[in-house]
Formats: sequence, C-alpha cells, structure tokens
Amino acid sequence: MERTVKFIPALIWLVIITMLSTGPGVPLPEVKLITTDKLAHAAAYAVLCWLILRTSDKPGLIQILWAVLFCTGYGTLMEWVQGTFYPNRFFEYYDMLANAVGAILAGTIYFLIKK
Repeated sequence: MERTVKFIPALIWLVIITMLSTGPGVPLPEVKLITTDKLAHAAAYAVLCWLILRTSDKPGLIQILWAVLFCTGYGTLMEWVQGTFYPNRFFEYYDMLANAVGAILAGTIYFLIKK
C-alpha cells in the first residue's frame, strides 16, 4: 500500500505531461544556445523520472535503467501523438532528445546520490 501511495506524485506528473503534450502549444521565449522549450522538455522528464525512482526504497541500476527507458519511451510516444493526432503540434526529434536527456540526467543523479 505504501508503495502505491508513493507512486501518486509520479502518476499526477505523468498526467500533467500528457495534458501539456496534447493541449495547444505554449509559446516559450527563445535563448540563443539552448531553447527554453528544450529545457522545459528536459526538466519535465527529469522530474517524471525522479518521481518514479522515489517509489522504490532501494532502486538498483536495473530499476534506474527501466525508469529512464520508460520516461524516454513515453516522451517519444508523446511526440508521435502530437505529430499524428493534433493539428498545429509537431513531431520533433530534438524534443525527444531533450526528454531523454532529462530522464538520463535524473537517473544519473539519483544513482550517484543513492550509491
């Protein structure tokens, strides 16, 4: 039961990401080297990965890899859904890359902290 309760923040965040990914696009200001949009993607998926990892008392490397793969896969799915089903939304490889970078970064930091 306790693990189920721990998973609620991750589930809520997953729903928020889904709503943002399937809703109308939000214009964000651009920065020269890295766009704000890509930073937002990385941050969203880093938080998702972190929240998923928090559900386990002692996640090992395999659990961390699964969390990173899940988040990366979900980010890829959301990009495909945007490009396929939503007008004025686009499938972007760099968004998928930013999602993966965020998940990998969170997984790496979590691994180093919990080591």
